[in-house]
Amino acid sequence: MRQEIRKTFVLVIMLVFSLILFPHPALALPFQGEFTAKNTCPALISIKQGTNPENLTLEKGKTYQIIGKNQDIPSHYLLKIPSANPSERWVAISCGNFADLPATTTPKTNQPVSGTSSGTSKDYLLALSWQPAFCETKPNNQECQILAKDPNRPEATHFVLHGLWPQPISNSYCGVSKSDISLDKDHKWSDLPAVEKQLSPQTWQKLQAVMPGTLSNLHRHEWIKHGTCYPGTADEYFAEAIELLNAFNNSPVQKVVASKIGSQLPVTDIDQALSTFGASTGEKVEVKCTNAVLGELWVNLEGDITLTTPVSDLLKDAPAAQAEKIASCLIDDARD
Repeated sequence: MRQEIRKTFVLVIMLVFSLILFPHPALALPFQGEFTAKNTCPALISIKQGTNPENLTLEKGKTYQIIGKNQDIPSHYLLKIPSANPSERWVAISCGNFADLPATTTPKTNQPVSGTSSGTSKDYLLALSWQPAFCETKPNNQECQILAKDPNRPEATHFVLHGLWPQPISNSYCGVSKSDISLDKDHKWSDLPAVEKQLSPQTWQKLQAVMPGTLSNLHRHEWIKHGTCYPGTADEYFAEAIELLNAFNNSPVQKVVASKIGSQLPVTDIDQALSTFGASTGEKVEVKCTNAVLGELWVNLEGDITLTTPVSDLLKDAPAAQAEKIASCLIDDARD
């Protein structure tokens, strides 16, 4: 009897250990797609333990089948690698590019839907907002009430981050469930997954400083709709967008706009300031004026975005803005 109890105890211990070390597909959220490796990243048996007894890595440029993800907004995909043992391995999403299943494959109706990302686009649109103009239209937003009480805040004289959008604009909601898409489109952003929990403390602190809309959960909306199609983690997405914003706020563009607060600013002056990034930069930036008031700059970018990529490099081969140029814009004042 004691020997049988001992055997049962050993079997239980082995089972518990195997569940920790070798994640069963049931522990992953169902998800379908294809994953093309851009680096030779480790293919893990356990995310938490970092277990990879064979030192197995993905083959750069090879495409693998995605069969699951670790959470609603994933940091890792569960891939099917037939040559591995076990064949189901976790890989960081930053290791490669996600793509929908081919059109001939019909996903199950209970699977999360995916965006239109091919995983190969390097075209982006950086949206920079002028917060006083935004708050003219949304005075009841918490971030706008704070600015009204203290019009000397940095966002009164500097551009703030609206978003970084992989292009074309239809390239959105990649791997996002139908329920989250519905929440997002209904502007129920507080009910969206808390992407801030995936950010480092440093990135989250910086993001709150340059995106006042975090108080209205703008960051959750931006990640769900656009960031999920970005070739990187949530932390990379926001950290790199912040660096792009900083490049414009540390340039003559911010200075010329801030110098004209409360008055009209010729768009040619904005183009001249943008020329510090390259002679034709003005052609690649759309100055968004609503009711003759400057609301945003939409900056076309092309290339691989990193924390150290010069904005001038990303603007060099970027497409021209499509909108017709306007003569001038009023620069709104937070004190009004």
